[in-house]
Formats: sequence, structure tokens, C-alpha cells
Amino acid sequence: MSINRDMKSYRLQKEETVRTPSGAEKQKWIDMGGVKAAVYKKNDMKVAASATYLESTHIGLTRCKSIKAEGYRLVKDDVVYRIIDCNPQGRMTNLLLKVVE
Repeated sequence: MSINRDMKSYRLQKEETVRTPSGAEKQKWIDMGGVKAAVYKKNDMKVAASATYLESTHIGLTRCKSIKAEGYRLVKDDVVYRIIDCNPQGRMTNLLLKVVE
């Protein structure tokens, strides 16, 4: 399995608080640009003690180092992946993703 071959383009979005004309605060997703990532379905047979790993449905790898765990998501073809956790150490950033329905 080649990670470079599996890299696909995703839209990276960040959640920001904006003020509506009435003065109320509202959450809105702002496009941060495109990012290439390889997303794989998580192996459910693997036993892990981490609660965040158990909550995730997919694992991702990307070269982008500016991704944070909170307030970011990936979007591709009407499928939304919320970023639960990320580890930017190493050559590639490891992402724990959860599909949002």
C-alpha cells in the first residue's frame, strides 16, 4: 500500500465564531484551502487503550503541519471527517478522524 498513491485532495475547514447582524454569535466553517491526505478505514480488530482512538472511524496521513485537533475538519465529496486528534511529530501528520453525518 503506497501512501503517495492514496493521497487525495480534501478541503480543510476551520470552525470560527462569527457575529450575526442581530448580535448573536454563531459557529461557521471557513475554508482554509486544500490539503492532500491519505484516509483509511480504521482496523476494528486492533485493541487500543486510548478513548480517542476508539471513538475514531478513520485514520489519516498528511504532510500538512498546520492542522490542529480542535476546530478543524476535512471535506471530500459530501463526506465530512471531524479531526479528533492529530500528531504532527515525524515526517507526516497522523490524524484520527470521525465521520460526521
